[in-house]
Amino acid sequence: MIGQTIAHYKILEHLGAGGMGEVYLAVDSKLDRKVALKFLPAQMTAQPDARARFLQEARAASALNHPNICTIHDIQEHEGQLFIVMEYVDGQTLRDKRSTLSHKQILEIGAQVADGLAAAHEHGIVHRDIKPENIMIRKDGIVQIMDFGLAKLHGATRLTKEGSTIGTAGYMSPEQVQGLDTDHRSDIFSLGVVLYELLTDQLPFKGMHDTAIMYEIVNIDAAPPSAMRPEIEPELDRIILECLDKDKDERYQSAKELAKDLRRFRRASDRSKISRVSTVRPALSTGDRSRQTPTPAPAEAASSRSGGLMGWIAAAVLGLAAAGLAWMHFGSEPQVDRVFRFSVPAPEGYGLNVEGSNNLAISPDGNRL
Repeated sequence: MIGQTIAHYKILEHLGAGGMGEVYLAVDSKLDRKVALKFLPAQMTAQPDARARFLQEARAASALNHPNICTIHDIQEHEGQLFIVMEYVDGQTLRDKRSTLSHKQILEIGAQVADGLAAAHEHGIVHRDIKPENIMIRKDGIVQIMDFGLAKLHGATRLTKEGSTIGTAGYMSPEQVQGLDTDHRSDIFSLGVVLYELLTDQLPFKGMHDTAIMYEIVNIDAAPPSAMRPEIEPELDRIILECLDKDKDERYQSAKELAKDLRRFRRASDRSKISRVSTVRPALSTGDRSRQTPTPAPAEAASSRSGGLMGWIAAAVLGLAAAGLAWMHFGSEPQVDRVFRFSVPAPEGYGLNVEGSNNLAISPDGNRL
């Protein structure tokens, strides 16, 4: 299809493929902008009722206007095959990007995904297939959720009898696994799985095959993330495990609350790090900071320590002299304004080195040196 022009879209290159269809980069010749075209498998819309449900869901998703949701521009048909015209996101999927992410970036990504989900949930739209492949990280750092409106279509063609399952093994909620009704809290469970995986490099529910994974999702509680990464704090354990509760009534009841808790934890974690750093660093005035110099070489350091020692000795001597004069001036005797001037001649052949002397002091009565 590369090089073809379909409607007013010229296809430039193939971007990827998956269970939800083939994706191509194209140019919209009317608006002179790059777009992504997703061609859906014919079997997804072969039945009239499935086609109608898809169009209804896709139209609802196209009405979403949020920076964390990939925008759907149009829905068209080519040779009996439906395709969606979407915003072209220049970036990487979370699956491809995750190995380079810091702890702080993971928390911000989770909060942005939760923001996007909250906006969709307010319009009654549930994604049903939140996973790293459906989350894009743009080059400017903005996170965008892909494929809104498609998961329901995918499930509609497979839900031929009660008890069927939809979604991606490992990221599904217990109610998805059991073929029960799903709502916005199912997306929250899936986002909890994504965050768990990003923080620990492991999925919370494991198995050699899909059936074993689904059994764990329904029956086995996830271990706290800190069991794999001891540096993870208890409050973050609580946030993730609340997303992963088997009972949807015990999970976060809104993605907005989840986003708020993730950002609150990140801020508290930042403050805690600053506090820990400040306790091991000496407090410096502005002037002290401006006079800081690079660490000297070993020989220079020794010279610096020697000079510093002489300086301290001199300061101590001058301090003693000041204390003696203060006693003389403010002592118990009636105060009299007097000026003291005196000289201390050194013995013949000797010099008086104040900085180098440890035996120089003012007598308690201030009369002798």
